[in-house]
Amino acid sequence: MSSIKVKMSLMYALVLLLPALAFGQTVNLKPYNLTATAMFLQTDTDLSGDIDRPELDASFRDYDTDRNGRVSRTEYMTYLSIHTPSLAALHDALFDIYDVDNDHILDHHDYDNFFGLMDGNGDGFVSHFEYVRYWTILLQDLEHLHLDN
Repeated sequence: MSSIKVKMSLMYALVLLLPALAFGQTVNLKPYNLTATAMFLQTDTDLSGDIDRPELDASFRDYDTDRNGRVSRTEYMTYLSIHTPSLAALHDALFDIYDVDNDHILDHHDYDNFFGLMDGNGDGFVSHFEYVRYWTILLQDLEHLHLDN
């Protein structure tokens, strides 16, 4: 199957998740590899098959409501509580992971660190494989925060 067909199939899968997200219902992130692929497709805005640093930066812009180039914990959590309230504990833990200096602000050096963690081979691009691998492991590690047991 061509990469365009795969991307279209996965986009349809993401569309199926949107009603649950829109109405704040519990969201099942399993299987994690498909969730990560949907996230990758949303972030890979130029559809190149890789995420570069500007695309990562753009993925955080929606959270920066005061447009000062920095995302506070309040901005981040407020934005996500509107879109996925059932995942608040997961989002809070993710903020802590992103915030490498623990200053409750996400800025350039935090994004550098996050990008470096995903870019397994250090080539300056995060491939689909690298992204899915990173997020699958992370979601498994944090599943106690987003699964209803």
